[in-house]
Amino acid sequence: MTRKILGILLALTLVIAGGVVAGCGGDLPGNAVAKVGEKVIKESDYQKRLKDYAAQFGLSEDKTDPTTWNDFKLDVLDYLVTYEIAVQKAPAYGVSVTDDEVQKEIDNVLQIYFNGDKGALEEALKEKGTTYEAWEQNYRESMLLQKVYDKVTENVTEVSEEEVQAYYNSHKDQFHVEETRTARHILIAPRGKSTGTTSSSQSTSTTAAPTDADWEKALATAKMVRALLVSGGDWKELAAKYSDDSGTADNGGELGDVAAGEMVPEFDEALFSLQLNEISQPVKTTYGYHIIQVTAINPARDLTLDEVRSEIENTLLNQKKSEVWKKWIEDTKVELKVIYRKDMQPTTTATTAAPVTSTPVTSAPATSTTQP
Repeated sequence: MTRKILGILLALTLVIAGGVVAGCGGDLPGNAVAKVGEKVIKESDYQKRLKDYAAQFGLSEDKTDPTTWNDFKLDVLDYLVTYEIAVQKAPAYGVSVTDDEVQKEIDNVLQIYFNGDKGALEEALKEKGTTYEAWEQNYRESMLLQKVYDKVTENVTEVSEEEVQAYYNSHKDQFHVEETRTARHILIAPRGKSTGTTSSSQSTSTTAAPTDADWEKALATAKMVRALLVSGGDWKELAAKYSDDSGTADNGGELGDVAAGEMVPEFDEALFSLQLNEISQPVKTTYGYHIIQVTAINPARDLTLDEVRSEIENTLLNQKKSEVWKKWIEDTKVELKVIYRKDMQPTTTATTAAPVTSTPVTSAPATSTTQP
């Protein structure tokens, strides 16, 4: 979980900007890689960021193919240029980021993901190759970028019905949902209560492996519980009494809607071979023996336009905002006479950083792109 969260917090906030116009090299001091207005981005500052971001994403010049490494280097510089543009334009938009705002956001992250434990966050950041101070700086930068982005795109507020319909018609494959099955189960584990689940992502355990006698005992109990269910026993009562799945024992073994491939193979195969309301024979997995029942079969279908209208509107709105943002960056680079060192000049596929509009993240460069 920590690695996933840190991956989000260090996610890349980039959109492709084609045909960026910028000056090349001649007016730069010898110790600079770029210049934004009167602000010089020094080689030393750039190299520090490059080193920090490379460590965070597990990249290094000697272990990364030359094309990817060069793209990454350009992304780092273009991020620094974009951030400096935001810094210089923020006063005109009346935006700033205060220490209190930054601390409030960081406190939220600490509370939600680390139970308020700053030490745990620092340790997780260390594992990702960065420090709390660097992360805080990135967070502050992303907040300013977000505020400027919001101002630049604030007039982009709606999409037409024709645009929504056209997107739906051309992306119907995205709105197809496969069959799911609403299911419940009771787990009889050979060593008692389990903190795991039946999901396809299995966890390991340091406890001793169950013996053959443990498995035989579990199977006997599973057969007994199944017999009680078949004869009309109450699922809630029997799950509460017998199930060793601590995650579902108290709610009748309910698993909700399950798609193919979400569970371990043995469970998955049994689940999708059952008839409606049929109670399975005990199914053996690494967790133990399961008694499974399908309580609803939800056929594969195409979602209607009304079901996905809000999603499509958000997608189209974000696309329009991205286009406005990219155009603003291009125009502002010209206005501020942005200059790149000759060997760091962005190409027509260079990236222009844009903030994420949903999850708070630290803005950083990457070799792949995501919409804001």
